[in-house]
Amino acid sequence: MDLRALFFAALLWQPFAYAAADSKSLEGHYFLHGAMEMGAELILRKEGTFSGRMAYGNVGGMAEGTWQVENNTLSLTSEVDYLPTKKLFFKMPRTRSLAELEESYRIQHGNYDNIDNATAHQAQTNYILQMHYDRRPKPPAFKPVYLYFEFSDGPRSQQLLTSNKPTDLWLPYDPQRTLKKIGFGTSRDSGPTQWFDVSPDSRSFSIGWKKKKSQAISFDPPREKGLVEIQRVLNDDEQTRILNNYIITLYHFDPISPPAITPVDVYWKFEDGSTEQQVWRDSKQETLSLPYSPTRTLEKIGMHTQSSKDEIEWLYTFPEMRWMRVDWKEYAVPANGELSLLFEDLQLTIEPDCLAVDFGNGKACFRRR
Repeated sequence: MDLRALFFAALLWQPFAYAAADSKSLEGHYFLHGAMEMGAELILRKEGTFSGRMAYGNVGGMAEGTWQVENNTLSLTSEVDYLPTKKLFFKMPRTRSLAELEESYRIQHGNYDNIDNATAHQAQTNYILQMHYDRRPKPPAFKPVYLYFEFSDGPRSQQLLTSNKPTDLWLPYDPQRTLKKIGFGTSRDSGPTQWFDVSPDSRSFSIGWKKKKSQAISFDPPREKGLVEIQRVLNDDEQTRILNNYIITLYHFDPISPPAITPVDVYWKFEDGSTEQQVWRDSKQETLSLPYSPTRTLEKIGMHTQSSKDEIEWLYTFPEMRWMRVDWKEYAVPANGELSLLFEDLQLTIEPDCLAVDFGNGKACFRRR
């Protein structure tokens, strides 16, 4: 297995729940067993810090950071000193014409694609290229959360959120008893610690949550959609179901600050053979723009990291598109200590005599010496 696949497999692996563990009993020196061609050791200290070392073939990495236990999951958090990233991966998952852009902003107030009024206005006379860092941390474990629903009439209702994966909850809809508030709490008896007012005309609520170390889980205000709008993105069975229900979608949302990059040459290629060139120098720069002209048609956009021997990576668009989102993320690079990245936000399942993990080649165990 190549190192890139190894890295992304580790990011995507999700732990399973086992019996509760006492964090004090986990202190010690661990070695990895059961991972082919990989060696690793892990030291957990009583003050909540760790050191880790890993080797795969002739490549190695070391990391230091903190650890904590919650809901039978051991979570490691480390800070990695990155060199400017030289190998990037790009894709273009979303584009919009000017008409679609204006309609999207009118209906959704810019939230769905992070399109604000200024961007929508700028797109009237420009092509807009939105650069979006596409790496997300693994959702941390949390204790079950109670969702409270308050209506215009009658008693409240409750549902329980137990999974850290994206979750859809369905709630019966009654036009005589519309939803007014959504609340969240970690105790059934004490009630909600967060309340959000919602529109009586909304039928869909997308709610992001985050949880930092040693802090309670918190929720962002819902992004709301009406019946007609949400039906556009549901499958046939869901479209039928939404007629008699609300849908509440909960997901982990805690963006990571993008790493520094080596500057990238950006090419705007038109069907008449002409090309405009710009430089994307700063990973925190979220948009690039180019004046629009009705006399020429945009065909594709090229990305090429400066000083790289790689060919230009072309992303094709459609003639009428005026706003394009490019998702990007870094490849692991040996010079950047890539194996140390495996300890960043790593989660391990606590089992008897095993801190279980899967680095992409099957279950392995960190076992105490």
